[in-house]
Amino acid sequence: MPLVLLMATGILIRRVGLVSEDAFRVINRIVFYIGIPTLVFHAVVTGRETARWQYALWVMGSVLVAFVLSLLLARALTKDPAKRGTLAQAAYRSNDGIFGLAVASALIPGHTDTMAFTLVISATLFGVTGVLCYELNRGGRVKIGRVLLNTIKNPILIGGVLALIVRFSGLQLPYVILKPIEYFKSMCTPLGFLVLGGVLSFRSLREDWKLVTVIGAVKLVVFPAAVCTLAYFVGGLRGPELASLFIVFAAPTAMSCLPMASELGGDVKLSGELIAVTTVLSLLTVFVYLTFFGEILTK
Repeated sequence: MPLVLLMATGILIRRVGLVSEDAFRVINRIVFYIGIPTLVFHAVVTGRETARWQYALWVMGSVLVAFVLSLLLARALTKDPAKRGTLAQAAYRSNDGIFGLAVASALIPGHTDTMAFTLVISATLFGVTGVLCYELNRGGRVKIGRVLLNTIKNPILIGGVLALIVRFSGLQLPYVILKPIEYFKSMCTPLGFLVLGGVLSFRSLREDWKLVTVIGAVKLVVFPAAVCTLAYFVGGLRGPELASLFIVFAAPTAMSCLPMASELGGDVKLSGELIAVTTVLSLLTVFVYLTFFGEILTK
């Protein structure tokens, strides 16, 4: 409910004209390039848990399988290359930064370093495969240089790598550096959800509602249920690891899909619709999952 109220506040701010939708998109860049990386950095540096390589493989394997299945689904749904790339990316790429870390702090308090470790892996793969969604549907050869560049520039990856260096080198950060990081970390969730509310738009949904319905169901219901069932019974994941994997796949479509659709020739309008619908519906689906399976996910 606190997250819902933050989003509602963002909607209200835009409706009364206090902040424009374009301004919200600029603020979103601050959250993405500063807020989330510092949140990940702080969680990894101050965390006490050591991630298992088996768990890392589960995260990587799950994202890559979801990516392939999403490509196949998009090809089956439309012949339009621009829509294919947009649909594929929206079906598996999650807003696990803003949405995921906020849910993790409530679902597994004291274990957000596990979620941060998961986020470093998932965000890196999301960045690489997100570009591939468009390159593979564009026709011709895949531009490896573009894929590598987008990977290296990923701010979440940069924050995670820097955190791992600090943690394993034993370097103690001084108060004058650590305190601003804590300030940026603290602003990430409330500002991120205000932005989510500020950019939500359903104005042109009528034209694409069938595509949005299918992708929304896959994103919020099929993938989380399938991944977590396999991870629980086959992989033996429990506690914070299972909860973090669930959050990655249960989170709505990532906000970063919108600028990527614009940059790589995707359907920007459709991307915005998918983000809006999955963001709103995820508040219900995550609530239902946690109501019935919350004990399994956290113990």
